[in-house]
Amino acid sequence: MFGLPMEVVVGAGLLVLVLLMVMMVVARMYRKAGPHEALIVYGMGGTHVYTGRGAIIFPMVQTCKDLSLELMSFDVAPQQNLYTNQGVAVTVEAVAQIKVKSDKESILTAAEQFLTKRPEQREALIRLVMEGHLRGIMGQLTVEQIVKEPEMVGDRMRSTCADDMSKMGLEVVSFTIKEVRDKNEYITNMGRPDVARIKRDAEVATAEADRDGGRQSASGSGAGGGGDCFVGEASRSATRPEHQAGCLPGSD
Repeated sequence: MFGLPMEVVVGAGLLVLVLLMVMMVVARMYRKAGPHEALIVYGMGGTHVYTGRGAIIFPMVQTCKDLSLELMSFDVAPQQNLYTNQGVAVTVEAVAQIKVKSDKESILTAAEQFLTKRPEQREALIRLVMEGHLRGIMGQLTVEQIVKEPEMVGDRMRSTCADDMSKMGLEVVSFTIKEVRDKNEYITNMGRPDVARIKRDAEVATAEADRDGGRQSASGSGAGGGGDCFVGEASRSATRPEHQAGCLPGSD
């Protein structure tokens, strides 16, 4: 073929075949991680973390697993009542957003805690920690603060949970209060003084408007009555005897 010895052709074919096989083996050994996950490689050579790139995993001496770096969002709603510093029992429902920190040390810490756990198991552990902190914070606040300042509650939760979350390689991105309820209608009664005050102010404003309108009507009626009197006086003057020419002396 092409004037080449058969031995050369066969050797070239075998070389190409070997190269293809090597490429296939390397391709099967190569693992890559996207920007939303971390590739944890452990075994020979220790533990390594790869994010946004790939690595060759040598079978039998190395193993790898993926760790999600995506945002985790779940409800934080303790089943038991939480007591404020006034002793009022309330039920709180909130939403927390948690993620694994981006630095290598935090990823390794999170891998130690959660790499072999299912997502629901991981969320249950995180929720347990957050519910404990939420209970402590509720005990330091009044019902009025919890209802009227939910952003403050979220800020305190993030700052309070920061240390425990960091020990698990996590961070609290946001914590939002969805609903606060109580069985004794404390929250419902809390707003009644404001409602009564607003209603009272509205009634006073309506009464003042009606009074001003009555004054304006009375002033208009008075002006119209004066005009009628003037016209009536002129009519009476015209009918007096001295104004009737036929009755004046010497009119003949």
